[in-house]
Formats: sequence, C-alpha cells, structure tokens
Amino acid sequence: MTTTTTPRIGVRFEPGWPPEDLPEFARWAEDAGFDELWFSEDLPWAGGIAMAATALAVTSRISVGIGLLPAVTRNVATAAMDIAALARLSPGRVIIALGNGILAWMGEIGARVPRPLVALEETTVALRRLLAGETVSVDGSYVHLEHVTLGFPPLEPPKIFLGTTGPVGLRVTGRSSDGVLLPELATPDAVRWAREQMASAGGHGETLLLAMTSIGDDRAQAIAELRPRVQGLIDLRFFDKLTEIAGLGADGSGELTDNILQSLAIGGTPEDAARTVAAWTEAGATRIIIVSGADDPKASYRRFADDVFPLLGR
Repeated sequence: MTTTTTPRIGVRFEPGWPPEDLPEFARWAEDAGFDELWFSEDLPWAGGIAMAATALAVTSRISVGIGLLPAVTRNVATAAMDIAALARLSPGRVIIALGNGILAWMGEIGARVPRPLVALEETTVALRRLLAGETVSVDGSYVHLEHVTLGFPPLEPPKIFLGTTGPVGLRVTGRSSDGVLLPELATPDAVRWAREQMASAGGHGETLLLAMTSIGDDRAQAIAELRPRVQGLIDLRFFDKLTEIAGLGADGSGELTDNILQSLAIGGTPEDAARTVAAWTEAGATRIIIVSGADDPKASYRRFADDVFPLLGR
C-alpha cells in the first residue's frame, strides 16, 4: 500500500522512561527517519524543557516537540525565555503544545485554576506575542505583564499548538494558536470534527494527534496488547466527545470492536498501520505522533520505521 501524501510522523519518548536513556533514543529516532521527537511533561517525570534541550543537542535534523506543556505551571515570560533560547539554538526545530495539564495533578502542586480555558488562552496569546518579539502588557485573569520584551526573541518563532478536545476548547484553539494536538482516542471523524470546530472560530491551523501503537506480524497479538491500554484511557472519562464520535458513547460503555480500535489507534500488521495513517491523513491530520501501546513499545517503533514508512512512500 502506498499513499502520495503523508503527514509528518513523530515518535514519543515516554514520560516514564529514565531521562538518561534519551540521548540514545533521540539519535535512533533521527537515524530511523522520524520527522519529530516528542515529550509529554507529566508529573512527576522529567521536565519538558530540559528534555527538549538534551534531544536538540544530540541531534541535527529532527524537530523536537514538547506536548503537553501545562500552561499554568510556569510564568509565561520565563516560559517564553526558555522556548526562545531553544528556538535560537536550534532554529526551525522546536514545537510547543500547551495544555491544562491533568487537573488532579495541577491540584497536587497548587496550580489548579477555576477557569482553565481562560488561563490557557491568555497564556497562549501572550506567549505567541512575546516570541514574535513584541513588547507585551496585559492584565488578564491569570496573565499579568507590564512592558515585557524578550531580550533574545527567536528569529523563527516556533508553532504553538493546544491540547483541547471539547467544542469550547477547540474554538479557543482555533482563534489563538497554530492548531490542535488531539489525544490518543481520535478517529478520522474526530479529526474532521476538530477541524470544523476550530474553523468555526476562524482557525485554519494544523491537526496533530497522538496514536497508541502496537505493530507485529500477528495481528491478533498486536491488537490484544493494544486493547487494554486504549480501554484504560477510555475508562478515565477524560475524552467523552472523542469516545462518542468513535461510536462508544460519551461514557465509553460501547463495545471496543477491532474495527473501532483500529480507527483510533495503530494496531495490527504494518499494512494495518499504513491504512490507519492514510485514513487520518485523508481526514486532515498533518502530524501523527506514535506513542506506547504495546508490551515492547520500542519494538513497535522500530517496526513502524522499518516496515510502515515504505508503505507510506517514504
């Protein structure tokens, strides 16, 4: 199977992996042909800025994405300083995706806010203005800046994406950012719906998605490894709209058939994986980041690079 167009393909260094394993993995991801390497700044694992700086330092081509970076855990000015430094040291290779963070985790560190989408939008707008070299003054509900200008703004400001899933959040994304990073339960129909929601607010940005991945020669075994991981995410009830679009109901109580599973995750043979990627691409996904969904995630990552890339015409 081949396709004439393909999104940028990324791979995630999992939050629970020791940071000292990163240099070797980053070099492998670049050599294997991935376009992007991503991190998720999840409590209590390694910090996203430090991990991104390390990955950029040991590679020369691959883009490095931090996502999601919680919007409320840093002052927007100091976040802009860190991001600008990364972007100047590695021009054109830095990508940022902001989010609200897991609300329970934000509560554990005293960073939970009553209006997270307001905080997210204020942070996004201020961050983009700072990275564009503007002098920013704002007195918002959460962001307060007085005549702040970066000393070293990036020559090429990085794209800023948002991690949102509901209609209100996607409208915030559409009007304030470069696009959306969807979580691991996005079907092609969910990609289309997210794009429609962003467009309703005047947004025409990109659609990125995370994709749980389990690839092997034995389709049944690969799907069997993937299923409990996807079901576990469904059961958290974080993404009710996505499960509804997938045909599982807003409460996620519907049957997770093989067909549904393979529409919202990469599971099965390399040929199955290529078909899933093609369906997301046709729906409008511009970047797909594969994440752990197998007993041996690195083996699935290698199979993707070795056997799925050729099927995508790469």
